[in-house]
Amino acid sequence: MADLLAGLLQLPVWLGAALAMVVAIAVSAVPFVIVRRRLSDDLPEKARDVAETVAVRIGAIHGLILALVFAEAQSTHTDLQQEVSKEVSAIEHIALQLDQWGGPEADRLRGQLAAYVRAVLQEEWQEVTGRNQGSRNVGQAYYALDKGILDLKGDTPQQQSLRGRLIMNMDGLQDHRKERLALFHQGVPALFWWMAIAGFLIIVAFFLVFPASVLHTAIFSVYGAYTGLALYSILALSHPYAGPTTIDTTPYQAVLDDIEKAPRVTSTP
Repeated sequence: MADLLAGLLQLPVWLGAALAMVVAIAVSAVPFVIVRRRLSDDLPEKARDVAETVAVRIGAIHGLILALVFAEAQSTHTDLQQEVSKEVSAIEHIALQLDQWGGPEADRLRGQLAAYVRAVLQEEWQEVTGRNQGSRNVGQAYYALDKGILDLKGDTPQQQSLRGRLIMNMDGLQDHRKERLALFHQGVPALFWWMAIAGFLIIVAFFLVFPASVLHTAIFSVYGAYTGLALYSILALSHPYAGPTTIDTTPYQAVLDDIEKAPRVTSTP
């Protein structure tokens, strides 16, 4: 199932959305037409009224669940984008302060900072199973850089001020990374998918009390298509590493390029 969903998100957005809508229509309208042709249309009017009342109430609950989960997925996706921006900003501040520090020790620390960003791009922007605690290599790159900054000796008031700001930005960088990892793999609970599918099928079942006219079939198809589109949107928002809502990693690559292109200071013999 996971591979099927991943494959759906790899399709162009219009094709993936259309496929989700077609599947939802096939699950709803097609069985409706087939089953109704085998059933008698002579159902009591009261039975239809009861079915309509129950279907409306279940549909309202189902729609509310979809709306709440969509809003939560959208909020998580937005928060993740903000944390990426904050993490990149912290990296830029550290790189700038290392440039202001100067000297061979700053060159070594810039190399460690570049190793951190490179490891983030290569090892933490991918889907993993279970709750992700982050890449070991990224953690090691961070702690090596952090230790190097703590070992700096501030001989002048300016260097002492820079060292304090570097330490503060390193703490902020760690906080933003932890928050990014938590949001990155938060996802949508499996219970929601069971409730969403069960609610959809229950509403489909209640429609069986109505005659399979062309108008009813068209209305039912519209309902199925929109439900499929809503579920596809929630699925896409809950997978920021693939598909139409992938978080852009270009800022990481841009700051990595700036760090690697920074002029190096060679020590004098």
